[in-house]
Amino acid sequence: MLTVSQVSKGFGPQTLFTEASLRLLSGDRVGLVGPNGTGKTTLFSIILGDAEPDSGKIELGRGTRIGFLPQESAPTGEETVAELATSISPELKGIYGTLREFPDPDAPERLEALEKFVELDGHQLEAKAKRILAGLAFRPEDFDKPAHTLSGGWIMRAHIARLLVMEPDLLMLDEPTNHLDLETLGWFQGQLKRYPGVIFTISHDR
Repeated sequence: MLTVSQVSKGFGPQTLFTEASLRLLSGDRVGLVGPNGTGKTTLFSIILGDAEPDSGKIELGRGTRIGFLPQESAPTGEETVAELATSISPELKGIYGTLREFPDPDAPERLEALEKFVELDGHQLEAKAKRILAGLAFRPEDFDKPAHTLSGGWIMRAHIARLLVMEPDLLMLDEPTNHLDLETLGWFQGQLKRYPGVIFTISHDR
């Protein structure tokens, strides 16, 4: 699924890692553990194509879907918490934008967007998103709140929900437990144990 071959990276005089190699196969759960500043997030950036290695190469299986949770993430626009968690594709995100833009129930644009929403199993995805949000300690009255009004920790939880709804082949998590209390952490660990894809996570401790 993913092969990292002899990848090296540095910034100026600082070398972060030299000839790092890794192979992830179906069903793997891998944790990259180390203190802050040792290049863990940089390696993720290289895998995602957001940074270039000094040497070495990254090979990703054809058609592999990647979902990434950065340490800090923020929603855009006026999407609600439930919309954020359900927007697992650009098409769904666009549909929600159209529905907000055309609130008139008889507007042709709204009717067309609703038809596409049904075709994409949007109602089932939305129901799944709300179940997952509840597991992450969101209350039903939170689902329709504008996501941008949330604190950073709760925005992170909404993004975790989106990734669990999406179920990408490769789930990459950068310090995913930073904003989780013990109860929610236990729930999240249970979800990861049952996760059908590969999990690659960063942590500063075990």
